[in-house]
Amino acid sequence: MTSRGSNLFTLILAGALLPAPCSAATVEAVSPRALPVSGQAATIGSNLGTMTGGQTLSLTPLSAPGLNSGLSAQTAPTPVIGPKTAAAPQLQTVQPSIPPAAPVIAPAAPAEKFQAPLSQVIAAQAPQQANGERAPPEEKATQLGAAFDGSAQAKPLSILMAGAEAVPFVKTGGLADVVDAVSRGLASRGHDVTLVLPDYRQLKRDGLDLKPAGEIFVPVNGKQERALLLEGMREGVRVVLIHHAGYFDRDGGPYSGYSAYSAYDAYNAGGATDADERFGFYARAALEAVKALGIKPDVVHAHDWHAALIPAFLKSVYNTDPFFAATKTVLTIHNIAYQGVFGKDAAAKLGLPAAGAHIKDGDTNFLNSGLALADAVTTVSPTYAREIRQGAKFGMGMEGTLNARPDGVTGILNGVDPDLNDPRTDEFIARNYGTDDAAAGKAANKAAMQEQLGLDQDPHAPLFVVASRLAEQKGIDLILEAAEAVLRGGGQLAITGSGDKKLEQGAEELARAYPGRVAMHGFDEVFVHLVYAAGDFLLMPSRFEPCGLSQLISQRFGTLPLVTRLGGLADTVTDLRQDPARGDGLFIAQPTAAALAETIAAAVKAYRDPEALARARRIAMEKDSSWGPALDAYEALLRHWGMAEEVVIMDAVQQLARPST
Repeated sequence: MTSRGSNLFTLILAGALLPAPCSAATVEAVSPRALPVSGQAATIGSNLGTMTGGQTLSLTPLSAPGLNSGLSAQTAPTPVIGPKTAAAPQLQTVQPSIPPAAPVIAPAAPAEKFQAPLSQVIAAQAPQQANGERAPPEEKATQLGAAFDGSAQAKPLSILMAGAEAVPFVKTGGLADVVDAVSRGLASRGHDVTLVLPDYRQLKRDGLDLKPAGEIFVPVNGKQERALLLEGMREGVRVVLIHHAGYFDRDGGPYSGYSAYSAYDAYNAGGATDADERFGFYARAALEAVKALGIKPDVVHAHDWHAALIPAFLKSVYNTDPFFAATKTVLTIHNIAYQGVFGKDAAAKLGLPAAGAHIKDGDTNFLNSGLALADAVTTVSPTYAREIRQGAKFGMGMEGTLNARPDGVTGILNGVDPDLNDPRTDEFIARNYGTDDAAAGKAANKAAMQEQLGLDQDPHAPLFVVASRLAEQKGIDLILEAAEAVLRGGGQLAITGSGDKKLEQGAEELARAYPGRVAMHGFDEVFVHLVYAAGDFLLMPSRFEPCGLSQLISQRFGTLPLVTRLGGLADTVTDLRQDPARGDGLFIAQPTAAALAETIAAAVKAYRDPEALARARRIAMEKDSSWGPALDAYEALLRHWGMAEEVVIMDAVQQLARPST
């Protein structure tokens, strides 16, 4: 074999002999190819006069890309039913190589085959000395040196963050908090983070010095849709807005279609007339935006179904585009109940070939496509990662796709911002307090809230609070049914939240039936701080809960959560009855009114024991629920994928450096 041929063979062999999958994630090689639907250019609506505080933007037009630019020259086939799902691998809890606060779920495998993340392997492996006869090519010296001396591990990643919402720009739920926290957290660690958002009419631009950054064209439904790019910086994160008046400049919230229905139902967008086009356009526009700006991402971190087509587009449309040749994808599931399910023709409208669409049950399912084609899949708690693979009850039809992935699902527990949720400094509560004066501080806040809501001024009544979207998933109907258990125990009930109109009406009727004992208040981002500070116990009998944030926030304020033992709730609460030394809440045996009533009675009993209550409050308030452990986990996972090429080169050269036999 010639020297060149031998070297090529060694490089190929090195790629095949990479270390076994790390606990964070493993590779799934899927590379379908086809051409998107395209057509004539369309014009954008005019709403630019108000985009940057009334300033009119002057853009230098960019030429539209060729319809087949960077793409395969094949005709887009009609989407077909995907291949049969592989048999589900056995689940096994694996000791994670990332911090214990973020356990990892992975399929069964011998423990000795699991190694540290590849980002750690780089620093751990020492270079083999060349024998003088076979030295690395000089043009690779700089790149190889970085791999060997550990500087590759310290190299900042270029990360494209894609999600439908992010604090402080637009928020309907916890997704916005997570996208913001992970973006800012990774940027603070030196990574180059680009957050791409749709430019909704309701999007808040305070603090963003937006500047025009060009235009892009995205093929949708046989024509080229034109969008303008706006760019700004916030706390180290590059923020790019996709401005398309036709898709995003409308009333009714970020998920609204032309038909009217509630914002909470709209998150799933099942009833929107054009939600498939809006978010299919957004997913592809995010890729076109970074390409137009010359930002080559090492990793795309996509969130929920709204961005789930990004892995599909990369694997089936941009698979021959050299700009994205090294780009990997991580898809995070925030709530698997919301999947973005549309008719089979949605894939064709978006130019997504069959290999990328992964048609399920005759429909285009955005989330299913992303789960099948992302390089790694995560979700927001370890227990939820197990639950969604174990059957349809929690997997909601996605369990087959998840179990077909050889790498499983990584569970990374969400955190909360300790500065925004600190009773010592919170400006929205009646009296600040810490662990040493929690009893007095909470009593003062309880009195203030009792007065504000018209509850009886009773300092000895245990106050049960609800701070939640009013939805069946959250078990609000169970709270209404079990409310008498609170009253029998001499307690009071304060419900704050909005959502399902029937549940809102039920809460209002309950308040009218028990004046002075039960109160109802619509959701208010300021008032909810007082709710957390005043309450003694938080009610959260969810039927399923990927992670949950309310229980973490309530613990910061010394309000003990009563939660169903499932999903992220099981990962963040310790029952004080089972473990008095570490208890910071109570478990509800199952999501039923009877089980909730039983746990309420146990909470009243704990309330009547001042020493036990004080201990549980202190434990809850001192718990570290910050984003630090989660950011450690995300950073390790993103490095694993973003540095895969450097690891291949390093391993290949170690092979080349060994004496020939």
